[in-house]
Amino acid sequence: MISNAAGLAGAPEMRLAFAGSDWDVINVSRFLGLRAIENIGNPGAITVDPRPAAPSLLFFVPVGTAADWRMPQTVAFGRTMTVALPPDHKEAPPGPYWLIQRNHGLTQAAELRRALAAAAGACVIG
Repeated sequence: MISNAAGLAGAPEMRLAFAGSDWDVINVSRFLGLRAIENIGNPGAITVDPRPAAPSLLFFVPVGTAADWRMPQTVAFGRTMTVALPPDHKEAPPGPYWLIQRNHGLTQAAELRRALAAAAGACVIG
């Protein structure tokens, strides 16, 4: 999903948006992200990038989160990073889609951090 204009070729209705203005993004492997969602009381908007080699979830979080984000198995995108967004109505593959629609707002950074830490611990233990 993190892309440039060339990466959007052949992806109808996708659009580019800059992170760091209305939201930042935390990119997480699909497996870890799905486990983390189980521990988030009120998750905000989430997109799925289903690329076979590295499927991932993108959690939309408050602006400024990326600047201080340091967590293994995640990548934070803030100012100057471009995110390819699927059309608002797209909720299934093929291609990137919304797991949780953007009208659900943002996931709180502290809650996402706790959920990811719990999910990562569960992956190591069990």
